Amino acid sequence: MTVAARYFGLFLLAFLGTASVASSQVTVRGTVTDGETATPLPGVTIAVRGTTLGTTAAVDGSYTLQVPTSDATLVFRFIGYQTQEVVLSSNTEEINVILMPAIFGLDEVVIVGSRRQPRLLKDSAVPVDVLGVSDLQSLATTDVDQILRSQIPSYNLQSYTGDEAAIVRPATLRGLPTDNVIVLVNGKRRHRSASIALSGSSLNKGAQGPDLNMVPTIALRQLEILRDGATAQYGADAVAGVFNLQLREDQQGVRSLLRTGQYSRGDGRYVHLATNAGFSLPRNGFLNLSAEYRDVQSTVRSVQREDAGVLTERGYPVNNPAQIWGSPEVSHSIIGFFNAGLDVTPRIRAYAFGGGGRRTEEYGFFFRAPGTETARTSVFRFGTERAVIDLKPDQGPDCKNDDRLPGLNASNQEVQAFISEFKGECFLFNEMFPGGFTPRFGGDVYDLSLVTGLRGGRQDGLNWDVSVSGARSLIDYFLYNSVNASFGPDTPNSFKPRSYFQQEAEVSAAFSIPLAIRQLSSPINLAWGATWRTEIFESRAGDPLSWQVGPYADQGFSVGANGYQGLNPIFAGRWIRPNIAVYVDAEADLTQRFLGNVAVRYENYTTDFGGTLNGKAAVLYRATDRISLRAAASTGFRAPTPGQANLNVFRTTGFSKEKGLIEVGLLPSTHPIAEALGGELLTPELARSISSGLVVELREGLTLTADFFNIKFEDRLSLTGNIPITDEIVQIIDSKDLLGGVTNIREVRFYSNDFSTRTNGLDLLLAGEHEWSRTHASFGSIAWNWTATELTHFTSPRQITSFLGETLENPLTLGLLTRQRRIELERLNPRHRIVVTYRQVANQWSGLLRVNWFDSWQHCRFGSSTCRIDGVEVLDEFPSSWILDAEIGYAPHDSWTITFGISNVFDVVRKAHIQESLRQGNLAPRSSPIDPNGTGLYLRITSHLY
Repeated sequence: MTVAARYFGLFLLAFLGTASVASSQVTVRGTVTDGETATPLPGVTIAVRGTTLGTTAAVDGSYTLQVPTSDATLVFRFIGYQTQEVVLSSNTEEINVILMPAIFGLDEVVIVGSRRQPRLLKDSAVPVDVLGVSDLQSLATTDVDQILRSQIPSYNLQSYTGDEAAIVRPATLRGLPTDNVIVLVNGKRRHRSASIALSGSSLNKGAQGPDLNMVPTIALRQLEILRDGATAQYGADAVAGVFNLQLREDQQGVRSLLRTGQYSRGDGRYVHLATNAGFSLPRNGFLNLSAEYRDVQSTVRSVQREDAGVLTERGYPVNNPAQIWGSPEVSHSIIGFFNAGLDVTPRIRAYAFGGGGRRTEEYGFFFRAPGTETARTSVFRFGTERAVIDLKPDQGPDCKNDDRLPGLNASNQEVQAFISEFKGECFLFNEMFPGGFTPRFGGDVYDLSLVTGLRGGRQDGLNWDVSVSGARSLIDYFLYNSVNASFGPDTPNSFKPRSYFQQEAEVSAAFSIPLAIRQLSSPINLAWGATWRTEIFESRAGDPLSWQVGPYADQGFSVGANGYQGLNPIFAGRWIRPNIAVYVDAEADLTQRFLGNVAVRYENYTTDFGGTLNGKAAVLYRATDRISLRAAASTGFRAPTPGQANLNVFRTTGFSKEKGLIEVGLLPSTHPIAEALGGELLTPELARSISSGLVVELREGLTLTADFFNIKFEDRLSLTGNIPITDEIVQIIDSKDLLGGVTNIREVRFYSNDFSTRTNGLDLLLAGEHEWSRTHASFGSIAWNWTATELTHFTSPRQITSFLGETLENPLTLGLLTRQRRIELERLNPRHRIVVTYRQVANQWSGLLRVNWFDSWQHCRFGSSTCRIDGVEVLDEFPSSWILDAEIGYAPHDSWTITFGISNVFDVVRKAHIQESLRQGNLAPRSSPIDPNGTGLYLRITSHLY
């Protein structure tokens, strides 16, 4: 922070003392058009070669640029078009340029990471990845997160882990969680999802980030990934980096996409339809509309559980498989998006963009066995005895002690005989579910956002941008094929256990002005601005029968919807957090070869965490025309979201041979139970980040980049592991009734600032292209990432001798960071990843080969918090994996292309330990960085009509 402030002070002194207007500048004007359609090309970047000076073409293709000398060279670049250079002459005032389409384009122009004009990737002082249209539409997946995982080696995504994390999957960038990344759309911050990934993996356990799948990929012109700390530039949370989704601005044409496919095992069939249309508006305006529809069937990667096989032998009508593992079902996914702009006056432009959508996702929970020692506690059994409800406790038979009550190992015939004999007097849940039951969990996801604003100014003067935005995300969770056992035979089988609602609003004003200084090679671009944001999180109570205590709770039957208890109104709430921010940013070419940037940002969370000051300094040194060195240092800050700080959730997370299915309570860190176990008031996490790298243009069209990074976190904010509690503590909790009637909680967890980490990494990228002719080109890239996260501090286990004011006969020794969590943080994600891509276009034919290599990873079997069961180590390490994807395309006409592809050609999957498969039925490990579904086949048809 101090270093950044000093650099910024030097910049201020420099331009305040020496600012003047350079007299040798030349003004050049012109238009840029498409060589095939003769239409204007908005967004083309016009740069002065050898500097970072430049501008972009307006919606009508026009541009105005002040250049430092009359013999400068202008470079015209645009994604998907061939780069063109024009040398000025002494009397040049107007240059009109026609750009021809290119097959590929390595000279991507990026916006993110700087508040100056858009620049080339190689001129960026920080590493940025760019995915264009072909990258976003290639391969089989309809999921944006999987698109990123397949192409960015520092981006990791775990397999579907259940509960909320199956609905909005969190990912990691450079080993950091999804809520350490800010997502921008057209440079404006996008809102969080209402989903909090309680079953997320590694640092994503408990993360709350944006939902990238609520923006249709067909609406995007390109996606930029800034891989560097950027809190001082874009706000709190941008510790790992920034995603900037740039929307299309086409004024004409209709693009359409149809994608369908399935896995080689015959499941996971999907249909993906998308279309985009551009329209011209008056006053140099445009309206671009996009729509998308998705329907994805679930997959089954299960074997029959051992206990289910035993039950089948005893005559129970158990499904095969009894428990479904695999990808969730996605249905009724419909998204619409728009982008628009027009000139209000010659120097003021209005803009607006946004969209909305909805989808339903559904997933399976653990199997509730109706017999054997694994039968569901407080539903089918109590300890070693079969659970039975006495419907008439004051009259009739003593159901619990009747000798005719079948044992847990009885056959289904014996159980049904008992049900028939004592009908209306004794009740077994076998009557409702003779083969047991497997709850189905899901959510109806709704999303809506709108940004509108005005921008204006002059290239050589003050520029400004004022905008207002609003957004909301709603998830209505549902659960069916389950019971509230405390209501006995009167229980419903479907529930609405809770809803989460996230709402955000923002007002921002941004300004910039170039200040010419004789001693510098370019004007200083001085930018400043202010933002007011408010964030609201609301948890809404479930339907009454999902949480209420039924009449048979006093007989020991579990309360609430089984598997995902409903939210009691006493735990529901609405929490608001406003914050304000101001920033200053300065950037300039200090010499012809040296670029410098500093940024300072102050944010104040007015209701809780107070103020924070963060800074960043970045430099780029052009050692030669082909070699550049770059480095950056920054500080970062992230506060717990209102949802993270106030959440209450009770659910089933695992299975223990001794305890059966394990009920876990997630509580606020200041809840009396959490405080008794070491919980404290949450504080923000603080980060320091440094990076250094180089960019080498080995030859025309072949570039090598290498970037090292080091990120240190203090007071990391994350969920604790599942803390096992003793029977003695369970009895104390139940006796004090602090959980709204919920009883028999076996494990507790909460958010904490309990540990610190250090993440080191290195990104290497070699990318090249060659156009053999106008219809024949080749592109190839090799990307390698090494990321290693290590714990540098965490609270040692301590002994608890009293709990909620009562002395414990058997003191409990616990640590907030369980061994399982430590292994997740350091070894669940692969430390090394490689992505190799090769594209070929030859006339009407095109082809793609992509290889993904994942290093080995570790996880604890059965989700064990200690990675030991009955004294036996259950830490599994999975070997590295090579995965090949391939596709071939044919364009019978210029306007459309048909493509056939195979994902995971060699059907590479990793199998779970045999013990886990027998006990839980999962073929693949519960957490895996590779897709467990195996080989997939797909067909894609794209069209573009003018």
